[in-house]
Formats: sequence, C-alpha cells, structure tokens
Amino acid sequence: MTNATAGWAATHRAPREGLDAWEHPDPSAPPASELEGGAELQVIESSGEWARVVGDNGWEGWVDGRLLEQIGEGNEDMRAYVLLGIALLVLIVLAVMGWTS
Repeated sequence: MTNATAGWAATHRAPREGLDAWEHPDPSAPPASELEGGAELQVIESSGEWARVVGDNGWEGWVDGRLLEQIGEGNEDMRAYVLLGIALLVLIVLAVMGWTS
C-alpha cells in the first residue's frame, strides 16, 4: 500500500476474516462496505465500541473497534514465540519424566 494521505500512519488492521464497515456508527443500518482481511487502518475517532477508521487511500468508515488488531505491539510474533517456548518446555518436561520413571 502507498501512503496517499499526508500524515497517515496505520495504527490497526482488520482481522484476517475481514470486517464490515458503516458510514455512521449505526448497527441497525446495513454495512456500507467490507474491509479486506489484514487491511491497515488508522483509528481517528472512537465512540463506545465503534471506531472511525481511515485507510491510506483516504477511505473512511466506522467499524466495530473491538475487532481491530493493534499494530506496533508485536503481538502476533510474540504470541508465536511464547507458544513455541511452552511447547518446548512441555517436551523437555515429558522427556525428563520419561527418563526418570
């Protein structure tokens, strides 16, 4: 993606499965569009559980802010390393228990 909006910087991304978006924070209205999974967005306003987001191309809309994934915290990579560490620890414990029994 290119940065078509001056000062734009992604703060969040849409979940892998994509995300519905509305013109206004009104769940009784049908969604105006659907964001592609992993789309990078900048949150520019919040109202309760709603987040007004803008894409790097200038597109704006309202989404369920609870479903957005924050960028910059390294959560995805860190989770993978933590799970790998736990798996290795379990294997080590099982191996030691097998050798001592």
